Amino acid sequence: MKKIILYLLFIFISFGYAQQQTERFIIKNLKINNPYQNFGTSYKGLNRIIYSSQDSKNSLLDLYEGTIARDGEIINVKKIKGLNTKSNESNIIFTKDGKTVYFTRSLYGKQNTLKTGQDKLATIAIFKASVSGNGKWSNITPLPFNGNYDVGHPTLNYDESKLYFTSNMPGSFGETDIFVVDIHKDGTFGMPKNMGPKVNSKHKEMFPNIDKNNVLFYSSNRTDESYGGLDIFAVKIYENGDVSERLHLEPPINSIADDFSYIFDDVKKQGYFSSNRIRGVGSDDIYFFTETRPLLFDCYQEITGTVTDLQYNKPMANTEVVLNDANGILIEKATTKKDGKFSFKDAVCDTPYQLLAKKRHYSEVLKNFTTRPKHDGQTLMNIELSDSFIVKRRGKRMLNIDVINFDYNSAAIRPDAANQLDRVINTMNRYPKMVIELGTHTDSRGRNLYNLVLSNKRAKSVIEYIIEHGVSSDRISGRGYGEKRLLNHCKDGVKCTEKEHEVNRRSEFVIIKM
Repeated sequence: MKKIILYLLFIFISFGYAQQQTERFIIKNLKINNPYQNFGTSYKGLNRIIYSSQDSKNSLLDLYEGTIARDGEIINVKKIKGLNTKSNESNIIFTKDGKTVYFTRSLYGKQNTLKTGQDKLATIAIFKASVSGNGKWSNITPLPFNGNYDVGHPTLNYDESKLYFTSNMPGSFGETDIFVVDIHKDGTFGMPKNMGPKVNSKHKEMFPNIDKNNVLFYSSNRTDESYGGLDIFAVKIYENGDVSERLHLEPPINSIADDFSYIFDDVKKQGYFSSNRIRGVGSDDIYFFTETRPLLFDCYQEITGTVTDLQYNKPMANTEVVLNDANGILIEKATTKKDGKFSFKDAVCDTPYQLLAKKRHYSEVLKNFTTRPKHDGQTLMNIELSDSFIVKRRGKRMLNIDVINFDYNSAAIRPDAANQLDRVINTMNRYPKMVIELGTHTDSRGRNLYNLVLSNKRAKSVIEYIIEHGVSSDRISGRGYGEKRLLNHCKDGVKCTEKEHEVNRRSEFVIIKM
């Protein structure tokens, strides 16, 4: 087989939904869902879940508690005692010690301004309660910043120094916004603060939840970005208070319906969210999800490419492609598919990398490159790999090396010849079961006997060099053939050019065992 060259085509595609169709999330509908409302999950300790549910179409929302099974199902479900009332209760959050709880309750009275599905007026407020060791609830009191506006959907940050919530209180950008309030060590609260325009819009922002890494998840129906209804977004809140650009979670988390109440366990890489999408069991259902790739909050791109055999212009499957950082430290490996394609997700923008392609019988290639500086940037790189070192010629597998040159009338190994022989030694070390047979050949010029003797001396020198560098003597053999095995018509008495004679002046390493 003639020279084979690999061709890699690398395209750096901006981070975004259109390029993220490979599933970041795997979801499933839960068995606890009934034909009515089920939503608003929150964690209680390591293996418990609290959520809101209806018993019937016209019943109020009550809070339920269950255990997280290995497959994500919620089992051993029981209605929470001592908290549920003749009002709607939902969206609850426990402190880590389980002794304090914040939850949402709808209140009834003449001052109320919010209509419910039961055509009764209600105001949504956040309450705080204490929980004793035997599970009894006490000191159920409204938070001091409740007022003549809606306040609900509480969630605590990891050190429980801040409470995030939903409200349409004065200072809101839209219908409802996400706010945050400091919780002082003495249990009192600071002044609520709007999370600002990176989070909030002129539409609805609601159902916040913040994980231990200060990633705030929330839902919004902002019409400029939503797939439909409420969609789930995420922002990273940094130590200095800055907020990252928001990420719009891709399907299957988001849909054309309402998607909300997203919670996430960063250790198990799994969580829950609620949705009223079609093919659900009820009006709102709870879904379990597993995250297969983490969310990233700075500038990232996807690296994709194709490995191709240029000689035959065919994609090459099962080729290993390795992504390293600029110092050669491994980041990720990929194997090309049938179409020769590979991809690496979430490469950092404007960052140097190395890309290494490897396939048996092909030479490796290492290429340094730098990603584009912007999300929407694209970079096209064409990389040609060097010739394969193991090739097939005249029905034989052999090592593809340059001509082993010797000085006139000499069998001594020259430095340029040593470089080629070192490639042979490295290959034999890589394939410890490889056995090769060396043949050295001359052109037809000169006496036959002289050429035969000289080629044998040169073959002996080559074999001794390889053995001296650690290759076992039973893995290499060979001899000189002089001018006995010419590859063209340039025999004695035939006039040929120097280039035609050069074809016959060669050293061949034939692989007799692999």
